[in-house]
Formats: sequence, C-alpha cells, structure tokens
Amino acid sequence: MAWTAFGFSGQVGLAFLDGRQNYPKYVETLEKYLMPFAGNIGGRNWKYQHDNAPIHTSSATKYYLNSKNATVIEWPPMSPDLNPIENVWGIMSPNVYENGG
Repeated sequence: MAWTAFGFSGQVGLAFLDGRQNYPKYVETLEKYLMPFAGNIGGRNWKYQHDNAPIHTSSATKYYLNSKNATVIEWPPMSPDLNPIENVWGIMSPNVYENGG
C-alpha cells in the first residue's frame, strides 16, 4: 500500500506501507510522515482531509489528530471524486501498472 499527502507548499514523500492497515498503523503513519510535514507547511493553522474509511474515522485516530491540533475537514459519504489525492493516484496508476505489475 502507498500513502502520501500534499499541500500548497509541497508534498510528503511517498510512503510504502506493509500489510493491511488498521487504525494503530494509520496513526503511526500520520506520526511518522504527516506530522513533520504539517509542521513545516502550516504551523498551527493547517487542515487535514481524509475520507471516511474506518481507520480514518476511528476514535483513536480522531483522538490522535485532536491531540496534534489538526483540523479535519468533514467528508461527505460516498464522494471519492472530491478527494484531490485521487487525481494524483489517477496520474500515477498507468506508470505503476505499465509493465503489468
């Protein structure tokens, strides 16, 4: 699985994650990859957007993001087309799978 984030002033490096993701692994990913990036781009005034996947909406994830003073943008159900990262994955997919992989 691959994970990344981006903002107006840059992006987090692409992270390749092992195994099936759950909320403890997701919180670990946020801590390792998002938080250093977030501090550099917005200081205290930044917003985070993720979809309504169960690992994103778990109480542990919400608690973690709240403890980091992250403002999470509410996400309408069943609306992947509103997620800007989907455009990035759409651009990357042909390159990833060009050799049948």
